[in-house]
Amino acid sequence: MPTFAPHFGMEGDAQYQSQVKGNIVSMLQAGCCIGGLLINLFADPFGRKAGIMLSAIIFIVGSVVQVLAPSVGAMMAGRFIGGMGVGGCSNIVPVYIAEIAPKELRGRMANLWQFMVVLGIMVSYWVDYACLKHMPESDKQWKTPLGLQIVPGGILLIGIVFLPESLRWLASRDRIDKLTTTLSRLRGLPEDNEKIVQEVTEIHESILAERASRASKWSELLQPSNIRRLIIGIMIGVCQQWTGTNAINYYAPDMFRQIGITGETVDILATGIYGVVKVVFVFIFFFMVDHKFFGRRNSLLTGSIVMCISFYILGGLLKHIEIEQAAVPPGVEPPVGGKGYAAMLMLFIFAIGYEISWGPLVFVICAEIYPTRIRAICMSITMAIFWAMNTVIAKVTPLMITNLTYGTYFFFGTTVFAMTIFTWLFIPETRNRSLEDMEPIFTGPLIVLKNKNATRAGIDKNQDDKVTTPSNDDDSSGDVGSKIQADAERGQVGEKAVVTHQERVEV
Repeated sequence: MPTFAPHFGMEGDAQYQSQVKGNIVSMLQAGCCIGGLLINLFADPFGRKAGIMLSAIIFIVGSVVQVLAPSVGAMMAGRFIGGMGVGGCSNIVPVYIAEIAPKELRGRMANLWQFMVVLGIMVSYWVDYACLKHMPESDKQWKTPLGLQIVPGGILLIGIVFLPESLRWLASRDRIDKLTTTLSRLRGLPEDNEKIVQEVTEIHESILAERASRASKWSELLQPSNIRRLIIGIMIGVCQQWTGTNAINYYAPDMFRQIGITGETVDILATGIYGVVKVVFVFIFFFMVDHKFFGRRNSLLTGSIVMCISFYILGGLLKHIEIEQAAVPPGVEPPVGGKGYAAMLMLFIFAIGYEISWGPLVFVICAEIYPTRIRAICMSITMAIFWAMNTVIAKVTPLMITNLTYGTYFFFGTTVFAMTIFTWLFIPETRNRSLEDMEPIFTGPLIVLKNKNATRAGIDKNQDDKVTTPSNDDDSSGDVGSKIQADAERGQVGEKAVVTHQERVEV
């Protein structure tokens, strides 16, 4: 926005402006890091809903401070406060979704959350464009978009009141009657339905088994299989940041100007189109995420390859564009040309690869691989490191664009290539597994290609005809199902007796 820099006294050389811009943007991510780390100190004792409400309130307060900020320091403070709210939501919301969604729809529900995230990003791009295009040049051009942040924050704050509490949080507090009522409402089945009884039993057995371990949460976290889960969760969060997606999200207008897309509003318009591409393809992925071919692992691999290729091509094109621009006499605006439009297309193709893989799936996988008892701790650690990396990206990207120019895209292309190798070797397939049935894939060989349980999806016990088994007689899932139903009929749901879950199906 033309009046933003003068309002805060940010005039100066390009290096100085890049530093100040990076500081302002990165403060939100720093707040996200702290908010994501601390929110479960509140959400664990008071519930996931209460944690989401608190995060929404903090975000609204931060937005108000940003609108009223008289100085760079005040703006940075508002960004930090608002970031704490964003970080809290980024931690709790994926967990909340994973803990209320049926396993066969868990991926789609988390993907729907990612769809709403990118929809919000797209709307923000077009709001910026509308303010720049249709409002007279004044501080209102940038204060209006900042003020409109309060609207989605308010919708979240009011809307969460009418939603149910997390199923596994209710079970962890032994509120079995409320758990049964809530599950019945969510699944649209009567409370005495066999599927409701079975799922309530399974959730509560898992909680009781975790208590029976007699280990503290931190000692449980240090068990080898859980250390492995935590490392995978942290690494996929770090990898998502180093795809370069947030570098584009935060500095897309600068990148389009670097390509040669210039003009009073053309760069903002191109950014808006970029947002539309993201929304369209994350919606398409909604129908792919739980497909037996794509699932989690294959989607990550496919998206990584697409992103890697698009960034390398973009870097090569931009190198030639810079050579051509250097030959243009000073004061003459160089034409965009075919290379410029091809480079813009590569940014759009990158967005496609990202939104069918690392965009939605990071939060899906992180929310579903951790055991219930230590899920809050693991998600806090994962999200704190995730947002710490986001802070680094927000800070260094304008400096990279200024100093590395086209090398920025070769750098991100190389990090995506490394992510592809990491995914192929270490990330398992978690599609169609209940949150209680993850253990077999984290106790086998570290290289997932050596573990048949880790590279294929779980079995849907309600759709046995879709799964090939050696014989109908050799069906351990049937034994477990019978045991669960028998336990429920004997009234064991809600008892404090120790019930182990070592007999879970190893798919």
